[in-house]
Amino acid sequence: AQKRIVIELPPKFSGIWGQYRNKVYYGGRGSSKSHSVARHLLAKSIKMKRRILCAREFQNSIQDSVYRLLTDLITGEGLSEFFEVQKASIQSITGSQFIFAGLHHNIQSVKSLEAVDDCWVEEAEHVSENSWEILIPTMRNPGSEFYITFNPQNETDPTYKRFVLNPPPN
Repeated sequence: AQKRIVIELPPKFSGIWGQYRNKVYYGGRGSSKSHSVARHLLAKSIKMKRRILCAREFQNSIQDSVYRLLTDLITGEGLSEFFEVQKASIQSITGSQFIFAGLHHNIQSVKSLEAVDDCWVEEAEHVSENSWEILIPTMRNPGSEFYITFNPQNETDPTYKRFVLNPPPN
């Protein structure tokens, strides 16, 4: 018998399983954005094979990414049997792969990534317009989705303008 996995999310994240190209979560610190998206992506990666890019504008090392949050949740939620945690990536039993990248210094290598199904952009308030211009068309798999989490700082930030003031369809 297959083990049933239950990963609970706050009610405000009930729409996260919906078919939307852009899933945008913003608010203050402690609003459970990062933990909820991490839990969702872990559950999704167990359910089906996905290639998940975890990005932020500036990432000098794996320690600057959501890698630690994901690995802590794998351990804390009792999901270790479903994942192989490696030095720079995480793989699930379905073949899903979490990869981590900084956009600012590596945008051309991100541009050449193939077959990315989901892209989680953490601390998206720092993402430049140039990074968005390259990242968005990189996500071309049918059904690919963006998970965008950020703490708004300024209405002129590219992320806020693009996804809150002038949201794209879906």
